[in-house]
Amino acid sequence: MRIIRLDEIKKAVSNVDLIPIIEAGFVAYSTGKAVVPPVGELLFDDPPGDVHIKYGYLIGDAYYVIKIASGFAENPKLNLPSGNGLMLLFDQKTGELVSILLDEGHLTDLRTAVAGAIAARHLAPRQVHRVGIVGTGTQARLQLRYLAGITECREAIVWGRNPEKLARYKNEMEREGFAIETTQQMPDVTSTCNLIVTATASTTPLLWADQIQVGTHITAVGADTPEKQELDPVVL
Repeated sequence: MRIIRLDEIKKAVSNVDLIPIIEAGFVAYSTGKAVVPPVGELLFDDPPGDVHIKYGYLIGDAYYVIKIASGFAENPKLNLPSGNGLMLLFDQKTGELVSILLDEGHLTDLRTAVAGAIAARHLAPRQVHRVGIVGTGTQARLQLRYLAGITECREAIVWGRNPEKLARYKNEMEREGFAIETTQQMPDVTSTCNLIVTATASTTPLLWADQIQVGTHITAVGADTPEKQELDPVVL
């Protein structure tokens, strides 16, 4: 059994085009070739956090995977990342543990961002005139990075509650070639963007149906538990 750590994982995936690989996974799922049971979940109140246990396999493949991924929103106060996790890879024929991927949540972050890019590739307007990013964390950065391979648009506006985090986001993403405007007013996003990504841990709606332009594509990332909500239900 092999333990594979984060540095080695990052090196391995750095030269891989993940979009067609994960796209193929969606196709396999949609055509009944993947077994993905319901998500297991642990919720915590003090401090607030959640842990997801996800598992699945492709029929006829060599392996199956169990993933444990956590999110504790107050971790940055302790100088710790809010997300963490690992993946366990097993032999599908014997159940033997083959390897532990100590990715610290990195593969989950990449997979989520690539999924957002795939959704935009197939569903977003062909002409994106501005990208709206709701949130200032890791996923808010990765979603925009992977969208760069889907659309030629490099103009984005990012919404956040914390001015310092907004400034850090702007400085970092402008170094990567994006033109970034920041705001603490959501109408600045909804009135100017036809592709919006929400990537927060909000428990109350941030986007309201009467604010959104007709034809806007929304990739809603953050609400991954029943307690979270980023969109006004009328949006759907």
